[in-house]
Amino acid sequence: MKKKAPFSVFGLAAAVLLTLGVSLNAACVFIGEDGSFFGRDYKYKQEMLKTYPLAADGSFTLKNTNGLIRISSWERAEVEIKAEKATARENDLDRIEIKIDANDKAVSVDTIYPKLRFFRARVNYEVKVPAGSRLETIRSTNGDVELTGRFGDVKAGSTNGDVRLDGASGKISLSTTNGDIQAQNITGRLEADTTNGKITLEVPKLEADIDAGTTNGSIHLRLGADPNARLSAHTTNGHVTVDFPITVQGRISSRRRVEGTIGNGGPAISLKTTNGSITIGR
Repeated sequence: MKKKAPFSVFGLAAAVLLTLGVSLNAACVFIGEDGSFFGRDYKYKQEMLKTYPLAADGSFTLKNTNGLIRISSWERAEVEIKAEKATARENDLDRIEIKIDANDKAVSVDTIYPKLRFFRARVNYEVKVPAGSRLETIRSTNGDVELTGRFGDVKAGSTNGDVRLDGASGKISLSTTNGDIQAQNITGRLEADTTNGKITLEVPKLEADIDAGTTNGSIHLRLGADPNARLSAHTTNGHVTVDFPITVQGRISSRRRVEGTIGNGGPAISLKTTNGSITIGR
């Protein structure tokens, strides 16, 4: 269940508060109709710890509304799920349901919040999965997503929060709306998309296509030595900088648009932003 506040951090009320010098965290602060803040007074907490068997090539899914999701890998053939509920009122703890479906091929977790007006709560997750697992859908509406370890396919995102990935070799899809995206130590095909945030990518060995785009933010791509790629980089308000020799057909008429071949050509790199610069370097 997705809870909607009358104003988001990008709405009118937040804009006024930011003008006055008040700092807002979109992941945990909302504004009620009366103008009051809530989300910072989660003084009642309840912890959960569950373990389920999962094959190394199995899949894991986790959906949340408010709170951090942090996932790492280990060498055990099992999933360990630590969850911390936090609420403003003690009797609200039991109103949050953590529904888990598990077998040795797939484990899924769904966080179900009650359909109550201005329900104040969050759930933070710390999860360990077998190395090589597929992260089918990892999603938080208001909160950061942090993934560290050795994963296969990864599909992860947020709406109001950053998405960070360190280590994946399969097909990778990362998305958010109001937040940054960071990815490093990846070898699989990558799609990264945000609206209000920057994208930072580190690919030591380019083996597959990269497609990254944002609207309000810069894009920084770091490649290993002597990469081979087909590059297409476009910005509307900014410039494109490439630290590698590049072969182009015709001439470069604008620093806002670069298309050509790096090295001997290879995987396609497509980078697009509207308000921000693009850098491809070492």
